[in-house]
Amino acid sequence: MKVAVTAVCLLAVSAGAHASAVKIERDSPVLKFTYEWPAAAVAIRKLDRRFRVEAAKEYRRHLKLGREDKATYQQQQRGSVTDEYFKRWTTAGETPRLLSLQYQHSTYTGGAHPNGEAGALLWDRKLDREIAVSSLFRHPTAFAKLTRPVYCKGLDDERQKRRKDWKPDLPDFNACPPYADLAISPLDKSKDGRFDAIAFVASPYEAGPYAEGEYTIEVPVTSKLIAAIRPEYRNSFELQRQ
Repeated sequence: MKVAVTAVCLLAVSAGAHASAVKIERDSPVLKFTYEWPAAAVAIRKLDRRFRVEAAKEYRRHLKLGREDKATYQQQQRGSVTDEYFKRWTTAGETPRLLSLQYQHSTYTGGAHPNGEAGALLWDRKLDREIAVSSLFRHPTAFAKLTRPVYCKGLDDERQKRRKDWKPDLPDFNACPPYADLAISPLDKSKDGRFDAIAFVASPYEAGPYAEGEYTIEVPVTSKLIAAIRPEYRNSFELQRQ
């Protein structure tokens, strides 16, 4: 079995210290495993520990499944097929207080295609814990009230581009999915240390059939959005430049 843990050296500016991104790769005849996270997350001890624990847990679980699946593949005369696990966390943006992360995750267990999903995590450095994007706002309903009309319209517009004259039969593939089913993350598109957009990512099957892939809609930060944010977080946001 090939086991490799590699690191890419980066500068964690906001943490004020050097940190190295982590990439764990473990390949065997029954499982190809990859789990990685960026330097900004490594610089946060609790978050780095969380990812290391999750990587170890997922590796053990999928290795066991891989061994079971391999026996099945051999019975099916598909002995060359190998299970796969992939998860990559990336930095969507960061400010002195907040770190916004996104991930892509996929598994393959011998089917017609891999199963994938997107996810997100927002970390408050001062509180030293994960927080919900909606908790940044003074009122619990403000986030959805200000962003949902823009998001749903953007999603419908993108669906029309991809589908043209075709429309799925399933109602869920034509509805605007609830925020609980989406990966939502603040973005720093200008790379200046403040968030200027919010990404809403619907994984395959959440907003359309698998063949349509992932739907990513970006909602710009506006003056109304900033006004609705709690005072302690407002400096983390700026108007999106046109």
